Amino acid sequence: MLAEWKTILTNDLHALKQLTGRDEMSRMRYVMKEQEIGQHCYQAGEILTDKELLLLKKALSLTDQQWNSYKSKIRPAPE
Repeated sequence: MLAEWKTILTNDLHALKQLTGRDEMSRMRYVMKEQEIGQHCYQAGEILTDKELLLLKKALSLTDQQWNSYKSKIRPAPE
């Protein structure tokens, strides 16, 4: 399970780096990708043990602050 989340989030972070345009559509795609990463961080946190989560963050070179920053970008579900 840890390897799966590492692959998913590695691909997400790589895709985010590719979104560099300054036009409105590029910025919107960037924000949407950040939200997707946040959702994946949240889901991984629900499934993985604390030790696995620590290993995942380390493998991705993400600090707790960066991890929580992505999680904070999750868009609330529509009511």
